[in-house]
Amino acid sequence: MSPAGGGSAPARPAGTGGTGPPGAEPRADGAVIELEHLSRTYRVGESEVRAVDDVSLVIRHGEFVALMGPSGSGKSTLLNLVGCLDTPTAGAYRLAGEAVQDLSEDRLAEVRQREIGFIFQAYHLVPRMTAARNVELPMILAGVDPRARAERVARALEAVGLAPRAHHRPDQLSGGERQRVAIARAIINEPSILLADEPTGNLDTRAGAEIVALLERLNAGGLTVLLVTHDPVVGARARRILRIRDGRILSDGPPESPAAAGGRMGRPPEGVA
Repeated sequence: MSPAGGGSAPARPAGTGGTGPPGAEPRADGAVIELEHLSRTYRVGESEVRAVDDVSLVIRHGEFVALMGPSGSGKSTLLNLVGCLDTPTAGAYRLAGEAVQDLSEDRLAEVRQREIGFIFQAYHLVPRMTAARNVELPMILAGVDPRARAERVARALEAVGLAPRAHHRPDQLSGGERQRVAIARAIINEPSILLADEPTGNLDTRAGAEIVALLERLNAGGLTVLLVTHDPVVGARARRILRIRDGRILSDGPPESPAAAGGRMGRPPEGVA
């Protein structure tokens, strides 16, 4: 596979600042994620299931890509492979030019901690911790100096519009607010890539629209976003859609218009981004 095109150094997500770790920058041709004939096979009893089957693709710095498909199509498995949460059975994966399959366990942990941000449908916040403490947690695990943590947490919560809710626990927040905390936590270590697995799946239309608008704003600031969704209206907000079925990419191209996708997800009210 010979990726083409170019890219410049990414702007960091608003509200974090600083510079990224070695290896977080895109290559000169702009490629951040490169998959070549990637497969993931599981054994189920006597059968073999190819959850991801011979996938080759390139995602460049600053893209906003939606990965869409029915339940069981392999989209979450593919996202886990890109996020270094799972290991491919065959094929090659390069992250910013670095061969992921050749990395040590320590380097893989560093990649997951510093170069990739994750958000999930179920938020995965620590219930007993405030919003600020949940956002701070990745920096504690990464060994960031305590003197720097409070300022970075404040900037990240401001970036997602939750500064006034910093000292609220998850059970004191709405679903949309919980997902905003999860996004702030995901960007706090200044990753180059944000992986989002059905981030609007537990939200109503208004809250979901606000979350997608926030992802769009982070992407406009230079963050590469790969979004898994089954919702065609959410997918239509991306600039590129990968459609997957039975572990294979069936199509790769721009989204349909919102009308063709079956309706328009409402934009958030003025002042919400």
